[in-house]
Amino acid sequence: MSRGCRNPFHFTNTLAHLHMGLLGAQAIVFITNSLTHMTPDVATRLNVLVESIKAHHFDVDAEACRLRTPEVLASFDKRRPVSWCLAAMGDSLVRIRLLLEQNFNFVETIGVVAVSRYLFELSVWLLLFEQDERYGLVYYGQLLETQQKYFADTLAQIRREVELLRHFERKEQDFQEVLVSRAGPPEDRGDGLRLAARMIDAEAARKFSLYVDQAKRNGYGFQAHLVEKKAVTQAEAALRELSAEQAFFEVNVLPGIEGLVLANGKKKRWEWKKMAERVNLLPEYDYIYAFASKLLHATPASITTDQKNLEPEEMLIFLKYIDVKTTDILDLARRYPRHAA
Repeated sequence: MSRGCRNPFHFTNTLAHLHMGLLGAQAIVFITNSLTHMTPDVATRLNVLVESIKAHHFDVDAEACRLRTPEVLASFDKRRPVSWCLAAMGDSLVRIRLLLEQNFNFVETIGVVAVSRYLFELSVWLLLFEQDERYGLVYYGQLLETQQKYFADTLAQIRREVELLRHFERKEQDFQEVLVSRAGPPEDRGDGLRLAARMIDAEAARKFSLYVDQAKRNGYGFQAHLVEKKAVTQAEAALRELSAEQAFFEVNVLPGIEGLVLANGKKKRWEWKKMAERVNLLPEYDYIYAFASKLLHATPASITTDQKNLEPEEMLIFLKYIDVKTTDILDLARRYPRHAA
């Protein structure tokens, strides 16, 4: 989060920073198709575009700080659409700053297409705010929905983890009982127990688990107890808090935006294509999503193809899009705050 400013409705995730300090300011690495056939002119244009994109960092950071001062954050009112529009704009700028920091020293297809798609979707939200501030409250509702799903999924995963740890605890106990019941020198039983522990640890290491490494040190049973006591309790508390917030939203906020989110009494499904059409970004949607579907998903067309990366000319198009879209978002940001937050 930038400069210590924080939206009170954020549940933050830890982001790993990958610093490319050895590359230097000008040492940009490109991964494209036909790299060896890239003309000097195209190479120069690619470098110029990337430097232009990176140069937005200062303005993006300055606008993020301007919109996230203690005074602005203190005036936040979750019942007011304009508060959510302003908060989302500030948070969007922080996100863009991170994208600029992390994706433009080593430039490759997946990163460029993913950033383009993210900026496109961000633009849809911000332009919807321009059209109708009530979309700020739609954003609030989706934020609650997404967070509830996240913590419900997290709780389900934690409970699976506890069961997995209990499974390995029982397996460990079974080995111990067999080995202890056998006749023979104590050192043989000790060797057998160590071998059994290594076998169980090796099996556990192949499972998708957040806590297996800790369990190797703490023991599977004790680690299961710790997870139940701490992680499960925390996730359940977060869900209770969000459930209360959802109840507030449905009583105090939803009636004012029913026309935007309900159809025949049922919740409308959010569709990026329809939202893009509403803010006149349908051509961008069609182009970007066509590439994203082809390159970001494991479809037959993305697997069985000679085009594993963007061609240099395609890379130029996407980098130009990122450059222009970042400028457009900065222009939108400078209109805030429109009136009282």
